[in-house]
Amino acid sequence: MIIKDLFKKNIGRPIQGVVTIGNEDEEQKWQELEEYVCTDEITKSFRTFFRRYRESIATPTEKMGVWITGFFGSGKSHFLKILGYILENEEVAGVRAAEYFKDKIKDELVLADICQSAKANNKVVLFNIDSKAKSDSKTKTQAIMDIMLRAFNESVGYCGSSPWVADMERTLDEESKLEEFVAKFEEISNRNWVQTRAKALLNRDAIIKALVAVRGMTEESAKAFVEDQTRNFTNTTEDFAKIVSKYCQTNKARVIFLMDEVGQFIGDNTQLMLNLQTCVEDLGKYCRGQAWVVVTSQQELKAMIDSTKDKQQDFSKIQGRF
Repeated sequence: MIIKDLFKKNIGRPIQGVVTIGNEDEEQKWQELEEYVCTDEITKSFRTFFRRYRESIATPTEKMGVWITGFFGSGKSHFLKILGYILENEEVAGVRAAEYFKDKIKDELVLADICQSAKANNKVVLFNIDSKAKSDSKTKTQAIMDIMLRAFNESVGYCGSSPWVADMERTLDEESKLEEFVAKFEEISNRNWVQTRAKALLNRDAIIKALVAVRGMTEESAKAFVEDQTRNFTNTTEDFAKIVSKYCQTNKARVIFLMDEVGQFIGDNTQLMLNLQTCVEDLGKYCRGQAWVVVTSQQELKAMIDSTKDKQQDFSKIQGRF
């Protein structure tokens, strides 16, 4: 007998050596779901997460943060990704994501919590925070919020790279005029809106003309709007939380932010830690368990907080959320 024949699966199949986040095709999703091994430790973590998540569907809560910690190569990114697959519960190779775990987990209560959680209308926003960050992000006090907002905008179909463009799209959408605006813009500019909106200022004139035609604005006010947005647009964490809350209420949906490598991104930057704390606090306050924040880090939360004690910052609130 040849050794390779002892294995259930073809050992010569291509296997991705490192788990990556984003732009997976169906074949990759299938392989990751099919081959994910639920050890006792993984099952225990599933039990903790999905019990709390399932409870939050019926009972509003402000405790909606999850901190996944582990040393380099321990599988935390893979675990995060699998949580996203289960909660999104897309059909992969003809089978819903949650169904792949019926033969992997023997605990019926854990399986019941997984299935109940997967049945909810979940919008999963999964990303590696460092890859979404701009080159100067770490110098900004609102960097975490800015990255989360841009990732959220992209996930719901708005412009992910330019928050002011996404805000304009959202306003037009709420007025049921977004499709009309896009059609008018493309007619005027002869360009595809989705492909060019990231560089909106290059198409400033077409945007102004489309706004005038669709919203009945004067050209002067449309010009003033675009100029003000490009120069002065800002968001607070409270604004961000309200945007997410409104999305949840309008779409009867739940939003789960799954952010990989947050601990490494924050490092010893107390302003970034403070911004994460504020984001989670405001999402908890306004969304009441309809929005969750799940992050990975090589450092435990307590260790990161302890390392900042000499910098006169109070991070006690973040411990109450995670």
